[in-house]
This record gives sequence, structure tokens and C-alpha cells, in this order.
Amino acid sequence: GVAVLDSETGQFVRKRQVVTTHSEMLLSLVAGCLDELKLQPADLGGVALGAGPGSFTGLRIGCATAKGLCYALSIPLTMVSSLQALALPHCDRGSVLATLDAFRGQVYGRLEPSPQASVRLRTLIGKQPQLLRDAAWNPDELAALLEPVASELVLCGSGVVRYPQLRLASALQIDDEAGPCPLVVARLGLVDLAEGKLAHLASALPTYVTVSAAEENHPGSASE
Repeated sequence: GVAVLDSETGQFVRKRQVVTTHSEMLLSLVAGCLDELKLQPADLGGVALGAGPGSFTGLRIGCATAKGLCYALSIPLTMVSSLQALALPHCDRGSVLATLDAFRGQVYGRLEPSPQASVRLRTLIGKQPQLLRDAAWNPDELAALLEPVASELVLCGSGVVRYPQLRLASALQIDDEAGPCPLVVARLGLVDLAEGKLAHLASALPTYVTVSAAEENHPGSASE
């Protein structure tokens, strides 16, 4: 997915396409968004990357493309949590648990607590601060952890769809497997740009959280 957001006019264009060849489609989606807004690449003031967690191949290609644009245009890069972007559209409904299927029996999860979160939920976060970060969980353990506060949670993302034990009965469930919206990533990136939260182009890497199956089976061959 790609979105171009004009911060001066508020106009935007977003495009999403389900593909298996990210490298062939990504730049054409960028070009298409720019064309619709009658903009040139030189008009871009920054790039926000949905930095993961997520598909290892997709993250690598997305990161390489984002860096290439930033180097070519001499513009800054911001790294946006894909789970935070997934949660944000639902945060007006309560405390949101955003999930993505991490495969191999794991789920990526991140909690975005509501300002009105109960004492019980705030206490749980105090004991389990990793809930507020991009992390990989055993679905059974995560479900057991959150069951006591389920009534104030909103659950979204492919992890909930993939693992039935995460469909907590008293929680509000959002049926959406599409992943984070690229426009939300752009808006979060715009906030980071304004606050000076920029990535170092040479060293920036996606948020993998877990290792790939190839790296797990052959740790000596890992390149990162």
C-alpha cells in the first residue's frame, strides 16, 4: 500500500494492491499516487515507512524502496509501527489491541490504551510493559493475559482472525485483515517529521521482532 498526503491542502491519494511481487509494483503505486495529485517526486518532503512487524520480504523491499527515494530526493525518513497504524483508526472506541499473524504459532501484538483505561488495565500494563511495544506472543498466553480486561478492549488485525483463542468473548472485534492503512502511516509519519523523529538512513532497518524461518533454521547464514 502507498499513500501520498499533501500536508498543505489535506488532499491525499492511497492505493493498495494484493501482489506477490512487491518490487515490481511498489514504485508504480508511488508514481500513480503522485500523478493523481499532480505532484512530482521532487515535491515530496519526507517518506514514512510502515516499518513492521510483518512479512519479512515485504518489509525488506519496502525499506529499500523508502531509503532509495530518500537518498535520491535528499528527504528524511520516518519509521512508523505497522501495529500502531493498524490500531489508530479504532482508538476512539477504547483500548485497542492490534494484531498481525506472525506465523509459526505466534502473533504480533501491540496495545494502544485509551485515556479512560481502567485501573485494572493500567495495572496489567505496569506488570507487562511489553504490551505497549511491538512484540511477538504465544496466542494462548496473550489471550489469558488479556481475558480479565477483555470488556474494555477493541481487537483488530489478522492475528485475531488467525487465532480463535484471541477472539475474547466480551471484547469488541473489528473484522479487518487488510493490514495497516497507508494513509494512517503517512499521517503518523507527518507527526514524526514535525517532532524531528527521523530515522538514520544508513542504519535504518525494519522492525522484524522475530527471525525468519530461514534464519531460524540456519542461524549462521543470517545477514542482519
